[in-house]
Amino acid sequence: MTDRPLLLLVDDDVTLLRATSAILEVEGFDTILSDTATRAIEFLQHLPVAAVIVDIFMPDQDGMETIGQIHGRWPNLPIIAMSGGWRTISPETILDTAQALGAQGALSKPFDRQTLLAAVRGVLAAP
Repeated sequence: MTDRPLLLLVDDDVTLLRATSAILEVEGFDTILSDTATRAIEFLQHLPVAAVIVDIFMPDQDGMETIGQIHGRWPNLPIIAMSGGWRTISPETILDTAQALGAQGALSKPFDRQTLLAAVRGVLAAP
């Protein structure tokens, strides 16, 4: 058993998942990757996840719905929403809405290493 926090990364962009995972793994976190919201919920039922990073726009289930579902079932689990925006909606507006649904943090794509780490460490340190 490891004492490294386990983070669940949820995004339909597998390349982004792998890149984000690589950064986090080097920085002392373990990660599990899910390219669907459905699989993410299954992982949460069986794994001791310390925080979830979830994309807002995914094909199988809207990220807002996923955030609401996670927050409803695991209210103390930190959630970081991430979005690159969509057409005319700004990423900030989308992320503000995600926070209203239960996300404690937000990332606007593209994000850099420092921004990612600050968001993760911030939600894990929050009371």
